[in-house]
Amino acid sequence: MKIQFIGVPMWYGCDNPGTEQAYDCFCKAGLARLALDCGHQITGNRAIPVPEDPDKYLDPTMEYLSGTTAVCRNLEQAVSSAYAAGDFPLILGGDHALSIGSISGVNHAIPKEELTVIWMDAHTDINTHESSESHHIHGMPLSACLGLGSRKLMDGFGREAIKVLPENLFYIGTRSVDPAEWAILQKQGIRCFSMEEVRERGINACTQELLSLVKTPCIHLSFDVDFLDSGAFCATGLPIPDGPSVADAHQCLSLILGSGKVRSMDFVEYSPKNDDEQSGLQVCMDLLKTCFTHLR
Repeated sequence: MKIQFIGVPMWYGCDNPGTEQAYDCFCKAGLARLALDCGHQITGNRAIPVPEDPDKYLDPTMEYLSGTTAVCRNLEQAVSSAYAAGDFPLILGGDHALSIGSISGVNHAIPKEELTVIWMDAHTDINTHESSESHHIHGMPLSACLGLGSRKLMDGFGREAIKVLPENLFYIGTRSVDPAEWAILQKQGIRCFSMEEVRERGINACTQELLSLVKTPCIHLSFDVDFLDSGAFCATGLPIPDGPSVADAHQCLSLILGSGKVRSMDFVEYSPKNDDEQSGLQVCMDLLKTCFTHLR
């Protein structure tokens, strides 16, 4: 596989500095060597420029709106270019707001009718600007891509306002969901394999069922490190308890990537600032190795 690394050193979406350091940490820890050792080619390694000191309060309902959308528009073009070159875009965050850009970039090459998005995350990130209590954009990327909420988040992104259809969006491992988000999930009919269901049935059964529900030829996989139980991994801005084990994360990633349908991937929200002993970095590198091992 030809892989293009696209780093997004941004923290504006979570309003919590730290995630912008992750991309450099992965590179210094041997990201390229991991991919090469797994038989892949590295065709590019680039960082998306991030504007300094954007206006936090340009819109009172969405903090750092201008800075976040500027980064996401640049990322959209980078992902689109990677697809045009026949490469696999691996987007390395940074916070999860970047998925507005990555999914928009994928949408240049893959129409929404042919694209499934799988969201491995403790959160559903489907608040709108009206329902969000924090006003942090990393909690809004999927509502934006579904065409919900403020148009300001999607102005200038590609040709279509809607980037993913609700029947082609799936969650696994979720356990921190706002009431307004549950209402959106139910209204849109979005399938969510909650952590309660994962504990009851096991990660393997839930992942296998999720994959059986995928009706499109292509998948965009978005992995947030807070998918992991906070007792096993806390090197992120908002660790959440009662989540999957590290072993469960390896199993889930290996099954999804082993499906042969994954065409792009986000890996987000690792925060070196919260990882004094770098144990979290090692967990991330091991997970990325699993991704490279099963990517095909």
